[in-house]
Amino acid sequence: MATVGDALKSARSFLGDDNALTWSDSVLVPKLVEAHRELVLELELYGIPVTRVTAGPFTVTAGAKDLGLNQPADIVEPTSMFERAVGGSMDDFVPMVELSSVPELDPVSSLIYWVWEQEKIKFVGATESREVLLKYRKSIAAPTLNTAQLGFIFAELFIGPRVASLAVSPGSKESVAFEAMARSNLDKIIQMNVVGMQSMPRRRLPYRRGRLMRGRLR
Repeated sequence: MATVGDALKSARSFLGDDNALTWSDSVLVPKLVEAHRELVLELELYGIPVTRVTAGPFTVTAGAKDLGLNQPADIVEPTSMFERAVGGSMDDFVPMVELSSVPELDPVSSLIYWVWEQEKIKFVGATESREVLLKYRKSIAAPTLNTAQLGFIFAELFIGPRVASLAVSPGSKESVAFEAMARSNLDKIIQMNVVGMQSMPRRRLPYRRGRLMRGRLR
């Protein structure tokens, strides 16, 4: 997977500054952060799971009403949860039911329900300890260190020319050309991911070439 350094090298190639005489890391990294955020947003809009992960199993002790310290620090939004008896197999996990608020029910041996409230996963609680599996959307911090990975395959193909387009004067011939290359590469990244997801039973936006919101790239 490409790194920040790879993307900056690509940007400098477009800018004609392979030896970093003009465009230093300190100048280009803020532009890389912006380009990285744009790419994450575009992939999210298409439902491409660059920010979707599975965590666990976590043990929820008897009587516990939330995940406590087991709740991932990078969680943006949980998407689903599963539970099983402590020590069970992966096949033993059963889906839990999401509710909008914690119901006033007496605890039973299973958790059954989960609630996302005030950025915390909450439960009614159970009379026995349970193990849970969590699927969620995570935040992706834009990388800044030269050796940090960009987070997903082929990201540099968009980020390199996008950084170059941000570095030069807006509306200039060079900016327009770099922007067009970034958009073209983004189309290919999205198309590649959408094709790879054709068999996945989840809703996603249909792929249409050139959908990138042009106003945000200028």
